[in-house]
Amino acid sequence: MTKRPVLWIAGALVAAGAVAAVVLTAGGGVPGAKAEAPGPTTMGAEWRSFRADVTGIRPGPDPKTLFVQVALPGKDPGCVREPRIEQLVETKTDIRADVVYSTRPASGGCQDKVPAELRLSAAGPVAERTVILNADARNAWHQLGAGWGHCDPQGVCAPPADHCDPAWIGAAVSAIGAENAGTTRACDANWLAVDLVVRQTDPPLRTVFRWGGGGWTSFAQVKTAGCTDIRAAEPQFPAALCKALPVPA
Repeated sequence: MTKRPVLWIAGALVAAGAVAAVVLTAGGGVPGAKAEAPGPTTMGAEWRSFRADVTGIRPGPDPKTLFVQVALPGKDPGCVREPRIEQLVETKTDIRADVVYSTRPASGGCQDKVPAELRLSAAGPVAERTVILNADARNAWHQLGAGWGHCDPQGVCAPPADHCDPAWIGAAVSAIGAENAGTTRACDANWLAVDLVVRQTDPPLRTVFRWGGGGWTSFAQVKTAGCTDIRAAEPQFPAALCKALPVPA
C-alpha cells in the first residue's frame, strides 16, 4: 500500500453567523448518536438546549473542514436532537462558537454518554487561530502540529510528547480520509492500529501505522483478526500489540 503522510493541517469553522452543517457518524469511535425525531418515551415533553461536552477536535479532509467531537446524552434516539453550532464569532486571532444540542429532562434516563462528531465547513481555512468553544477560554483549542489540543497551564503550546495522544491519532485518521474517528485498537510509541470506516458504504478495515518523520504514516489495511496480515506487511510490528486483536469492527 502506498504510504500516506500525516497531513499537518487544521480544519476550519463556518463563517460568522452561519449555522454549520452537522454530520453524526456511527461505528468505530463514534457509534450510534443520531439526531432523530423523539419517539414515545417516559421522558419529559419539553425539549431544552444545553451546551455539549466537547471531547476533541480533528482536521477534516481539507483546510476548510473541522470535526468537533462531542459526548451526547443517552443511547435512546429520543434523548437528543439537533446537535449544532451556534453563535459563531470570528476575529483575526480566534474563533468562538457554542456547540449545543436539545434534550428532554427525564428521571433516570439518558444518563449514558454517546460520542459523535459535528462536521464544520467554512469559506476559508481556520489557519492558526485559537478556537474557543462554549465560552471555555481556559480550555481553548490550538493547532499543535499534528492536530488540535490544549496548551499547558504555563501557556506552552507544543505537540504532545505521547504519540498515542488523540491529537496525533486524529491527524493520522484524517490524513487517510476516514469519515469517522474510528476505534484505536493498539498503540505504543512506534506502532498504531485503528479500525476505520473510510467510506460509509464499505466494511470496517484495520489501518496500521508506523511512527516516523514527526507523525504517523499508514503502511497497511487488513480485514482479519490477530497478527498474520499485519506482520506480513511489516514483520517488525510487535506481536504483543496484535495477537489479541479481534476482527475489525
